[in-house]
Parts: sequence; C-alpha cells; structure tokens
Amino acid sequence: METRFVATPWRSRQELLEVRRDLFGEDVQAKRRAVEKVFAWRNRKLELPLLLESTADIVDATVQDDMGVLDVSAVRLVYGIAVSRFITGLADTQTELTRLRPSFFPPGTSKPLQFPLALRETRHCIVHRHMPSLAELKRAATQSLAWLWEWYWSHLDAAFAVDSTTTTTATSSSSKEMLTEREVKERLQGVLKTYVRARKMEIRSRGRGTGKGGEVEKKAAQAAVASVLYVEARSKYDILLDLLIAEKAILPADKKIGSSMSGAFVIWTPFLAALCTVAPVWLTAFLDALVGYMGAATSVSQAGGFGSGDVEDDPVREGMHDWAVHVLLSKEWEGVRGQGVMADMGGSGDDAARTLVTHVLDQIFLTPSFWTLKLAADILKKDERVVGREAWLKILEAAREEEDAEMDGGEHAGHVASVPDVEAKCEKGDEETMALDSPPQKLRGPQKMVGIWRPQPIGTIPPGWEHT
Repeated sequence: METRFVATPWRSRQELLEVRRDLFGEDVQAKRRAVEKVFAWRNRKLELPLLLESTADIVDATVQDDMGVLDVSAVRLVYGIAVSRFITGLADTQTELTRLRPSFFPPGTSKPLQFPLALRETRHCIVHRHMPSLAELKRAATQSLAWLWEWYWSHLDAAFAVDSTTTTTATSSSSKEMLTEREVKERLQGVLKTYVRARKMEIRSRGRGTGKGGEVEKKAAQAAVASVLYVEARSKYDILLDLLIAEKAILPADKKIGSSMSGAFVIWTPFLAALCTVAPVWLTAFLDALVGYMGAATSVSQAGGFGSGDVEDDPVREGMHDWAVHVLLSKEWEGVRGQGVMADMGGSGDDAARTLVTHVLDQIFLTPSFWTLKLAADILKKDERVVGREAWLKILEAAREEEDAEMDGGEHAGHVASVPDVEAKCEKGDEETMALDSPPQKLRGPQKMVGIWRPQPIGTIPPGWEHT
C-alpha cells in the first residue's frame, strides 16, 4: 500500500503527546508553555484541528484565571469566548466529524459523538442571554475539557499505535522516546481516568437497553489497553500496579469494612482481564502486588486515610483480599487464569490455574498476616483441587496459631510475671518468688521467630519450671 504523507504543524507525534501532557497536567507554567506552542502552530498553519485549537483556548482561559492577572469581568469574558467558540465550532462540524470518522476515533466503535446538552445551553446563554456567572463558566470549561479528553486526546495513543504499523522500524523508533517516570505516571493516570469514564458510559447504556452485547462492552477496555501498550517505558507495568493498588484506584472511594466490591469488579474486570490477555506476566504480578499489600505494615493503608488502628478492620486490605479471591476463584476470570499462567509459568488448562494458586499460597506464607491467611483459608475452602491441599491446611493451622499468639501480645509472659501470681505465692511464703515483687517490664524489640511455631518472648520461663 502506498505511504500517505500528511503535513502537520508539530514536528513529530511525540511533540503532540508532550503538548497533551502539559495541557492536562497540574503545572500552570507547563500549561502556559503548551498553549503558547499551540498558538505558534496556529501561525505556522492557520487550519489547526478544531478540537486541538479549542483545547488550547479553554486551557488558556484557565491559565489566565490561575495567574490572577485579570479582574473578574475580564476572566468571565475570556471563559465565555473560549467555551462558546468550542461549542459553536463543534456544533457546525459534528455531522462531518461523525461521517468522516477521523483516525483519533476509537477503533471499531460506531457510536456518534455524544455532546452534553448542558454545554449547548451555556453557549445559548453566553450569546443570546445574560453572561453566566464565573462559577458556571468554570464548570462549563471543565466539562468541555473532559469531553475533549474523552473524545480526542485519549485516543491519540491508539491512533498512533495503529498508524505506526504501516511505517518502518527506524521511523517508529525515532518517533518514540523513553519517558521519565513522572511522565509515564501522568500518562497512565490519564488512561485510567478515561477508561473509568468510558466504562461507566458502557454500563449506563447497557442499563438503558441500548448496548449491543459483550463486544461493545469491551471497547473501553481495548482502547485503554492499547494506550498502555503504546507507552514506551520499561517500568510502566510497575507504575500501573502502583496506581491501581498502592493508590487504591481499584477500590471504591467510600470503601468501608464489609461493603460490597461488586461495583469495582464490574468497572475494572474488563480492563484487567484484557491486559492479562495481551501481557500474561501481568496476572502474576497483579496477584503478587495484592498479597504484598495485604502482608505489608499497617501504616501502608493508614497513609491513604482508609485504614484503622486494627488490621482486621482495615477496609483497604479487605478490598485487596476480595480482589484476590475474585481473580483466583470466580468463573469470570477462569479463562484468563489458564491463558495467563500457560504463557507465564507453563502448563495448560486446569493445571496452569492450579500452578497459579500454588504460587499465590507460597507468597502468602512468606508474608503471613491476618488478611493473607484469610485469603489462604478462602482458597483452600472453596477450591478442593489445590495440589497438596491437606499439607497446605496444616501449614495454615500452624500459621494461624502463630498469628494468634502474636495478637495475644505476650500472654505467656504475663502468666509468669503477673502481679496476682506473685502475690499469691508471697502469701504461701514461697521465697523463690520474692524477686518478682517489682512490676514486670514491657518487652521491647522484635519477638517474632522464623518458622511456623508459637513464639516465646526472650526471658520467658517455660510452664512448670517456676520452682526449679
């Protein structure tokens, strides 16, 4: 097929993606530089893409507002002009965009452009009625930027990835540069936000009966996975795990102990399953991260504001536990488990899934805690086909005894040196117990010993040795 060249104001795809990163970032100065670059492109080529130019105009309004160089009336005018130009321009070209279906449209989708009616009403007020308040104009600008991200900017990665298959390897490698960790994190955050919005739209359309089945419901996940794969960074999967688990993206915002996780499963399962399909090692890494989070120190969950002083009442760890159970035991993940482990660990079919369960149990008993042991108990209770199930049950029982001993907090030491025991022996005239009249000192430092047995604090007298 003949190669088709298109003249663009930007030097490379990477430059356009860098502008996208700055326009939707948090740094005001970076936004300002990106806006100025788009305005320079406008001087270079008058006919810029409408959605690109509209984004720059609206972001410029937000920058002028954040810098505080204009009074309120001037800021209202800047917002009003930017929002009305975007809405008017889109309304004039909406039919043409839907018919031509540019390359940035989600691949395989046939749905038309869905434009919020509230923005049309705002534009009508700006042009024909009174100028809306500054707060209302800010809301319209935020909604416009969200729409632009969802329908234009978020699909550039997938569009470039598809288009790059027709170019040579040299051209592809020269147009992609390795990103910094901060840039990768910002890009992945944008991908996840876009996916959540698109996934919720799929769920709402299915609830209204307008969906077309399972294939339609996979479009958001497929677009998100394509965007993740396009990111050029060796650490992108580690950063993605950190966003999903350490920053609790896969948990409901109002997660409480005992609350349902069904909503989170509905939203995130298509994306996670699709990612495990194209990157099989992701499944094992995802489960290892879940187990590691459950077995980590208590302060990990408390840092995010979810945690409580009692590990057993920690809603974050409970959510991670529920996710691990869902991935390992639900029928929804059955095909993904077999396919992922076949590529990662070898084996086939049920044997591959059992290999994955064995791997998770190994990780659990390396970092035993209340929630990891609860996960092991759920696995061994619900899946009777686990290899070496009886041996695992014995290990679980021993690990729980050890955990109970730690939770008791030195119960045996208290029995030896407790005040009531000392007083009772003093009344009997036992001279050997007179040294215990002083209150016992609280033991400090690590007390847990390696192995699956009941630990004893240093200095504890074994039962029956009190009078020897």
